[in-house]
Amino acid sequence: MKHHYLAGIALSGILGLTSCARHIYSPNAANAPLLKEKNEFKASISPYNLQAAFAVTNHIAIMANGQYVYKIDAPDNDYNNNNTDNDLFTNHALRGGVVEGAIGFFQPLDPKKKMVLDVYAGGGAGGFRTLAPYGNEQGVNREDYRLSNRFSKFFIQPSIGFVHPIVEAAFSSRFSFVNFYDSYMGPKAYANDATAKADFQNVAAKPTAFYEPAFTVRVGYKYVKFQSQLLFSVPLNDNLNSYERMNDYFQQVVFTMGASINIAHWYDDFKKDRKRR
Repeated sequence: MKHHYLAGIALSGILGLTSCARHIYSPNAANAPLLKEKNEFKASISPYNLQAAFAVTNHIAIMANGQYVYKIDAPDNDYNNNNTDNDLFTNHALRGGVVEGAIGFFQPLDPKKKMVLDVYAGGGAGGFRTLAPYGNEQGVNREDYRLSNRFSKFFIQPSIGFVHPIVEAAFSSRFSFVNFYDSYMGPKAYANDATAKADFQNVAAKPTAFYEPAFTVRVGYKYVKFQSQLLFSVPLNDNLNSYERMNDYFQQVVFTMGASINIAHWYDDFKKDRKRR
């Protein structure tokens, strides 16, 4: 059963590239700071995410993350549910986000501190709202099709990566455990789709576990770098009646681009080592 379920996840992800997504959960970007030393500070910003991490000691760090999802180029009154731009990556009606904090352990893996391992554990809370599909008829009250929920989450995130003044690359394996509550479905949402209604209710029936691997790359010099990340989100529960509904309710691919700022003393040490050689 579990193998068939995972196969369905992969298939629904491929089909989702052209499907009409109505996400009620969009994972935030993974914060993979790869800190090396005490008092090092790293922050990143992208259109939907703001992240920061600070090394309290040479091995212990804290992080804070914020996410707010919105459609930049679509006004609030333009929620046409037949819009073909809604797909695996985009949902014009989606609004919401999460705030979270974590504490972690980090350890350079070689004498030159080019490879770093870190593990963070933390939690947060947030919520999302979107719209169930409806037609193009005039005078539609979107509140009749509103889907919304709130959630709390706990996550564990190990990462390993290469750190250099010019290039950084990290692979993260985040496991998120999300408890949905205060779910709301408008009176006309999925009025003719009993399976969709049941699946929406089942989302809040028990916590949902997600495996969320992420690939992060930073390129620049010293303190400021361009950052991009590709994250996949795979629900591990089989509490939905339809595989296709996983893409409807859970966004499975997130791609972000932004800037990263790093304030650290090890840059100076790196420069001194190069001069000695």
